[in-house]
Amino acid sequence: MAVVKTGEFSSYSTEMIDYHRSMQVWLWDAGPTEPDLPLPPEPPDGKAGEPRYDLAVIQFGRKLAAYKESLIRYERDLDEFNEWTRQNGGPIEQKFWSTDARDALINDRRAVEQGRQRRRRWYLSSRTRGHSDLPNGGLPAGATPGHGHQANLERQIAGEKEFLAARKSDPVFSE
Repeated sequence: MAVVKTGEFSSYSTEMIDYHRSMQVWLWDAGPTEPDLPLPPEPPDGKAGEPRYDLAVIQFGRKLAAYKESLIRYERDLDEFNEWTRQNGGPIEQKFWSTDARDALINDRRAVEQGRQRRRRWYLSSRTRGHSDLPNGGLPAGATPGHGHQANLERQIAGEKEFLAARKSDPVFSE
């Protein structure tokens, strides 16, 4: 990567814009995985009044409280999953700075390795500079972009058209 010094680029140069683009990375967001329902704890065996049974009842109470917390987390995660699926309907591309993309990919891989996720959520897109040869645009085999991705592309195109129209009408920057 080139070292940029202050004042290195003239005000008329596009080199800084190109350098800026080289630090951008496109990642596919495959979305959250549908959460698994937590398993309820097993009730204790034995008779009331026996010390081992009474201890097991206390432990069961703690496990039951943890189970209730797990159900609340499950409900929140299921709501997030359903909302993301409704909005996007499948993978969408997101633009990152290179350092943030690296962190997202590393943390995503670690979450899968540690069993906190069933599958990866982030994938490098072929839209990223130097990665145009990725199969399926960088998505896993068989995956297709969701309707949210198309909506994002349409917004980007509309924004670029608006910028070009504004630039044409500006007396300083129009050519």
